[in-house]
Amino acid sequence: MSIKQTSEISELFKLGIPAILAQLSQMALGVIDTMMAGSIDAEALAAIAVGTNIINPIIVFILGVFLALNPIVAHLNGRGSFEQIGVVFQQSTLAAFIMAVPAIYLLHHTESIMQFIGIQETLHQTVSGYLIACSYGVVPLFGFLALRFCNEGLFSTRAIMIVSVLAIPFNLLFNYWFIWGGLGVPAMGAIGIGYATALVWSIMFIAMLIYSLCSPRYQHLAIKSRWHAIDWQQLKELLVIGLPMGIGVGMEIAMFAFIGLMIGRFSVEIIAAHQIAINIASMAYMIPLGLSIAISARVGFFAGRNDRPNVQIAAKTGIIVAVSIACVSSLAMYLFAQPLIKLYTTENTVLTIATQLLVLAAIFQLSDAVQVALSGALRGIKDTRIPMVISAISYWAVGFPIGYFAAEALLMSARGYWLGIVAGLTTAAILLYWRYRVLFIHHSPIVFAKEHADVP
Repeated sequence: MSIKQTSEISELFKLGIPAILAQLSQMALGVIDTMMAGSIDAEALAAIAVGTNIINPIIVFILGVFLALNPIVAHLNGRGSFEQIGVVFQQSTLAAFIMAVPAIYLLHHTESIMQFIGIQETLHQTVSGYLIACSYGVVPLFGFLALRFCNEGLFSTRAIMIVSVLAIPFNLLFNYWFIWGGLGVPAMGAIGIGYATALVWSIMFIAMLIYSLCSPRYQHLAIKSRWHAIDWQQLKELLVIGLPMGIGVGMEIAMFAFIGLMIGRFSVEIIAAHQIAINIASMAYMIPLGLSIAISARVGFFAGRNDRPNVQIAAKTGIIVAVSIACVSSLAMYLFAQPLIKLYTTENTVLTIATQLLVLAAIFQLSDAVQVALSGALRGIKDTRIPMVISAISYWAVGFPIGYFAAEALLMSARGYWLGIVAGLTTAAILLYWRYRVLFIHHSPIVFAKEHADVP
C-alpha cells in the first residue's frame, strides 16, 4: 500500500466515522420505533412496518436528490468558490420546502395504495394515522436533509453526527410519551410514534440550521448575510444531477419497500419477522453507506481541484475499505443471527422466520457494500444517469421479478422475496463496477465531471 493510500485511509476515516455514526443514529430512530411498536403488540409492529414501507420511498427519493449537494459543494470547495457555496445552502433549503408539498399530500392519501396492494384492512386505520402524523414533520425533515448534505460536502460530518446522536434520547422520550400518554396527552399507541417522529425531525432541522448559520468556520460563505432570490441555474444543477440520483436510489428502496408491502399480505408473524430482519440488515448497511458519503466528498473535492491521481486514489481506497468492513459485518450477522433477533422478540415463530431471512441478509451484505461504495465514487464526479439506468435494470428487471417468482410461484413466501433482494444487489454491484472501470480506469473522471454535469 502506497503512502498516498495510507494517508487517504486516514482522511476517509476522519470523515467516514462521524458519517457512519450519524447514519447509525438516524437508523437507530427507526429501530427504536420498531422495538417500541413491538412492545405494544404484533399488530402495532405490523402497522409500523407497513407505514414505514410507504413513507420510506418518498423520503429516500428526496434524500437521493439532495445527495447531489455533497459533490456540488465539494467541487466548489475544491476550486475555492466559497460565495457560491452560500448560494447552494440557501437554494437547497428553499428546494426542500417546495418538495415537501407533494410529499405531504401523498401521506394524507394512502388508503388507495393499501387497498391496491391488499394490506389487511385491520391495519388501515393505524397505518393512515401514523403516516398523517409523520407528515407534520416532512418540511423540517427535508430541510435537515438539504443542510446535511451541504455540510457533508464541506467535510462537516462531525456536526451531523452530534445532531443525529442527540436525536435518540428525544425519540425515546417522545415515543414513550405519545404511545402511552401522560401530561395531558392521550395514549395513541402506534399512531403516537408518528407524532414523536415529526417532533424529532423538527429538532434535528433546527439544530442543523443553527449550526449552518452560526458556525464560525462558515462565516466566509455569507449564508445568512446576503440572501439570494431564486437561482434557477443553481436549482437546475441540483435537479440535473440529483433527479437521476433520486430516481436511482428510489428504485432500490422502492424494491425493498414494495417487497415489504407484498409481505404485508402474509401473516402478522411473517410481517414482524421481515421487519426485524430488515432492521438489522439496514443497521449493518449504514456503515458502507456512511463511507460512501465520505467517498463522494473526497472524490468531489479532488475533482474540483482537477487532481486526477487523487480522485482515483480516493475512489479506490474508499471501495476497498467499505468491502473489507462488509466482510466482517456479514460474518457477524451469520454467526449471531438469533441473539440479534432476540433483542426484538422472543416469539418462537417470529424468531425462526427472522433467522432464515437474516442468513440471506448476511449474503447480500457484500454486494450491497460494493454497489453503495461504487455509487459514492461515481457520485463524486457527478455521474448519475447511467447509475440510474443500472438501478432500474438491477432492481426491477432482475431483483423484484426473481423475488416475486420465488415467493409466489415457488411458494417460498418471504424467503423468496429476499432471494430477489440478493439477485438485485448482486446485479447492481456487477454493473456499477463496469461503469467504475470505464470512467476511473479507462477514461478521465475529471473530464467526465466537467463534460457531463450539464451545468456552467
